[in-house]
Amino acid sequence: MAVEYKYISADNHLDLLWVPKNAWQDRVAARFKAAAPKVVETDQGTFWEWEGKLRGPSADGRDNAKYRQHFTNLGVDTPEGSLPPSDPEVFFAHMDMAGIYSAVIYGFTRKPSFEDRELWREAYRAYNDFLLDFDSHAPERILALPQMPVKFPEDAVGELERVAKRGAKAVEFVVFDVAKPIGDPVWDRLWSAAEDADLPVCCHIGDGAGVPYPPNEHGQLFAHFSLSPFAVARAIPEFIFGGVLERHPKLRLSFVECRIGWLPFLIYWMDRQVDPKARRDPDPHVKLSMLPSEYVKRHMTFTFEDDMIGARLLDQDWAYVGDTAIWGADYPHGQGIWPNPDATMDELFEGREQLRREIVFDRAARFFTIKVPSPAAAAQA
Repeated sequence: MAVEYKYISADNHLDLLWVPKNAWQDRVAARFKAAAPKVVETDQGTFWEWEGKLRGPSADGRDNAKYRQHFTNLGVDTPEGSLPPSDPEVFFAHMDMAGIYSAVIYGFTRKPSFEDRELWREAYRAYNDFLLDFDSHAPERILALPQMPVKFPEDAVGELERVAKRGAKAVEFVVFDVAKPIGDPVWDRLWSAAEDADLPVCCHIGDGAGVPYPPNEHGQLFAHFSLSPFAVARAIPEFIFGGVLERHPKLRLSFVECRIGWLPFLIYWMDRQVDPKARRDPDPHVKLSMLPSEYVKRHMTFTFEDDMIGARLLDQDWAYVGDTAIWGADYPHGQGIWPNPDATMDELFEGREQLRREIVFDRAARFFTIKVPSPAAAAQA
């Protein structure tokens, strides 16, 4: 059956819930196995455990049917015992039903933390290998992003070079866990390595490693999610005013699940910082040769799912988002628009089919160097 591929999703997820229980145990060195992540059955259900403590729930056990109910609620049947976001056969079927050719996949928005620093290093290396093994099922369709060891800048270059050799098309840089500020020269070798390997560096919204979501009390949880698009806002000007993009003119950055409707003001306000009319003294430490808005256009993309405000700005040159926006389904999260993106896209892009194609498919294909089928919009399932 022919599938019409209309989309590339620049934001999918493989949450800890859906990671196979053997992901770490099959890949860490023997001396780390006892403390490394594993799945255990408890009286309260199936959980991940590491360093002797119960962590988040796992669907790879007796609770599987309970968690697959999420897909049933969306009108999608899933095989008994399956882990859809990490099961290649089910995953491809889910992407095909939405017309998604490729998916850029992020893990959990709060990364695991470990008390043992050597275990931390080993666990992240093993997790990256798990992601790359998942990619290998179809490298142009699955882009599960290895995570850079931002807690250990001294390891970052070697890990980027290692995953690049294994075929990674991009990497994730978690701005919430960095050992040093983004503009610190300690990262320059990493940015150079990303340029040399032609790998985009991607920054997803979230929070620090191990930081829980706020409790659903006194409105805290809903307030948190109302602010979540702005979680990476600080990192955007830090890349610019820290001189990173001045020093690394080929570095490509993607800011993910941040939506786009609010970005024009940030870009305008960054430009104002260097406008002589603002009466600010120039930074004596970091010299920029362009306006911040020019760095945004040259280096950055931003993902959205359903953003009517942003959509109305896409064909306004002054807003910059028309040059930088790419689309993401946020699969399998409930607030995304999988499995039926067409209705939302029809509303957002009414009468602008060429622009729609650029933002929901072509730009992401170029940015992540994805080899798409020819003709690009159709392939054989």
